[in-house]
Amino acid sequence: MSTQLISFHVDTKRVLEVLAKQIYQSPLALLRENTQNAYDAILLRRQRDPNFEPKIEITVTPEFITVSDNGIGMSFDEIRKNFWQAGSSSKNNEEARRAGVVGTFGIGAMANFGIADVLEVESESVVTGERTKCIAHLENLKFNQDCIETEQLSPVGFPGTRVKARIISQNQVSEVEAKRYVAEFVSLLSIDVFLNGELLSRQSTERFLPRFSGVAREVLLAATISSRLVADVVFEITQNADISIVLTELIWMGIPLQGQLSLRSGNPALRTFRSGFGLATVSVGSTYQFGGIADMLNFQPTAGREALTTDSMQLLQTIVSDVDVFASIALSKRPEADSSTPFMQWVASHRRFDLCGNLRILLQPGDRTNLSEIIKLTEKVPLPVYGGSDQSVITSYSSEDRPLLLLARSNPRRQCEQGFLAAYCKTSDVSDAPLVERLSARNQWSSAQSALAFRIENVLEADYFLNAEVRFGLISHGLALLVERSGENKTTITLHQAGPTILTILGLYDHQYSAFGSMVKDFVRTAIFPKVAEYVPSSTRQGAEAFLRAIKKPRDVFEYEDTDTSNLSAIWLDYTEGKISLTEAVTMSKENVRNSVQIVESSSAAQVRDVVPDLIANEETFRNEGAEPEQYSFDAAPAITRTEQKSSAKLLVISDDMPALRGYRCFIALTEKARNDMGDFFLQPHKTSVVWGGQKALFIFLHHSGQVGLYYDLQTNGTIASDSGGRAYPTCTIVLKDRIYIPVPNEIMTSFVPVAGERKRFEIRCDLLRVESEEE
Repeated sequence: MSTQLISFHVDTKRVLEVLAKQIYQSPLALLRENTQNAYDAILLRRQRDPNFEPKIEITVTPEFITVSDNGIGMSFDEIRKNFWQAGSSSKNNEEARRAGVVGTFGIGAMANFGIADVLEVESESVVTGERTKCIAHLENLKFNQDCIETEQLSPVGFPGTRVKARIISQNQVSEVEAKRYVAEFVSLLSIDVFLNGELLSRQSTERFLPRFSGVAREVLLAATISSRLVADVVFEITQNADISIVLTELIWMGIPLQGQLSLRSGNPALRTFRSGFGLATVSVGSTYQFGGIADMLNFQPTAGREALTTDSMQLLQTIVSDVDVFASIALSKRPEADSSTPFMQWVASHRRFDLCGNLRILLQPGDRTNLSEIIKLTEKVPLPVYGGSDQSVITSYSSEDRPLLLLARSNPRRQCEQGFLAAYCKTSDVSDAPLVERLSARNQWSSAQSALAFRIENVLEADYFLNAEVRFGLISHGLALLVERSGENKTTITLHQAGPTILTILGLYDHQYSAFGSMVKDFVRTAIFPKVAEYVPSSTRQGAEAFLRAIKKPRDVFEYEDTDTSNLSAIWLDYTEGKISLTEAVTMSKENVRNSVQIVESSSAAQVRDVVPDLIANEETFRNEGAEPEQYSFDAAPAITRTEQKSSAKLLVISDDMPALRGYRCFIALTEKARNDMGDFFLQPHKTSVVWGGQKALFIFLHHSGQVGLYYDLQTNGTIASDSGGRAYPTCTIVLKDRIYIPVPNEIMTSFVPVAGERKRFEIRCDLLRVESEEE
């Protein structure tokens, strides 16, 4: 039998479309890439001639998108070797780094072929004086073939570059949409950037961060933020303890960092820039929810520009963590500390009770008094301290000669008061502790009580690694349960056997056993966990280290980062050298696209009541009967687990005729890849924050220990919401056997729920974040 050879054909048009969509998350990416290249060209020319007047002009019509600049321009060789060669860049050199260029990937031209079929480039070089014109037709492009029309033109004496893309009819871009998109990354540039004649740049930072009014202001030069960070600081604070911090002249670990940070408390959306050019909106872990603007030359964008690399995120997170410490120390010296819940949260979590002197505690009889004054009042005679609310106790223990200190009813203020008094004051406790008035012997338990105790002990051990003993009895103060901890690290939980919640659960065992197990799990999560959280091993640093080691397993990345461009270049190089086929490269690309894209259709949505029928009813029962101690708490909380149930739905919703679940009516499933790689994280108690802006929604989950976090980044083709926003939210993760659902805030729910026949497309990035302390 003879062997025959057949030709191998490649659809270059399709390959370029696949690669463009793989790297760039928005069809408008050519606007970003061409504008960023124009800005880099201006930075390079300005380094040679600081006095020239830079300008970028963008024109958007239904048929064409044109970006023109008067930057340094390109010679014929630069166009041939860099612009039209993927993975190659003329900006990977010391001159470009000194100029502060934004891009060094050398793959920006590819973005045009996501929505264009003809690309025309005309450029005149400042360096060589050459003027070159190139035209590329998508249908004529062939790999490693001379297929780009090139023409040498006579110089006209006006250096710069004009890139003109002809838009495929079905990909037309509206002028309004283009202006909104471009403004996201050029608004703070100090040069002129026009789109269809409208100036989009030279905006003040006050557009994003309005100035405070009626503030106390302090300026510190070369202030020590931490042992690793020194900077010039402008610190402002309002009467309500809202904080503004601007850092310039940063020195990190002895090395200057070019750029500045402008931070505001209570504003978790953090817009990042490099040399004034917008990169991505991110969120970092901060007790004060610091957000605002971070413009630093050290920031490295991913190849698609829509995110920062992991190293850049870690640097930003560590700096903001240090700013948290600095803000706490600065705030502790001011009376506004008494109005700042974040300050008290930071103090309590770091046990820095020495900073609490300006917090005010209630004296009875009397008024609120600074804790620092209590030191003087207790120098000779201890004062009684009462943490309850029984008016008869308050009346009997308080007098003009010996006033009574009344602890705050809620944390974190109560924790701060207790910590400060214990460390620096002489006090005596007035007992108001609840008691077990009568304990039931085990041989007197009903079968339902035995089953309930067995289930609770097993759930605590299996889900939270906590060994506990469950008992039944009568408890004072009307409590549903009482948790006690003995010296041998033994946890005892006494259930009020006559309480309405316990009677409801016991009734299920006798009359509706199928619902009994789920009800017990929800009871442990909502009622017991908040009372035993500090004893759960995962809440300790050692527990976090063990968890972190366990979850660190090999996993693919979801987005090209700066280090991945070498892989991209290697693929192109391997193909051109004949080491791999183009089909193999495209197959690998498609695999990555599948792993990082999620499509949600109306047919893939389901009602919560159909997937987890008892969930909403259980939550309502506990809330109505008072078993949920802090409704909608922002503290770390366990997920809702139903690991015996399955679901094929990618989206869960709650109709308006049903009660919302902790305020939510929408839950989106993690991608299968994210669930497989990161699913273990959600079995641990965690906090939830969400921030959104433009086409991006960013979910930040912080582990119970505070030592590690996880971010889940969703990018859509449309706008998430008309306005950027975000904050901390109650944790309400739902874990099933084959799905993990995270809650979607109501403010952006419409961007996630498809109408009939609609397909919602999400680009996904997900990774762990290590939250390092200065001591580490």
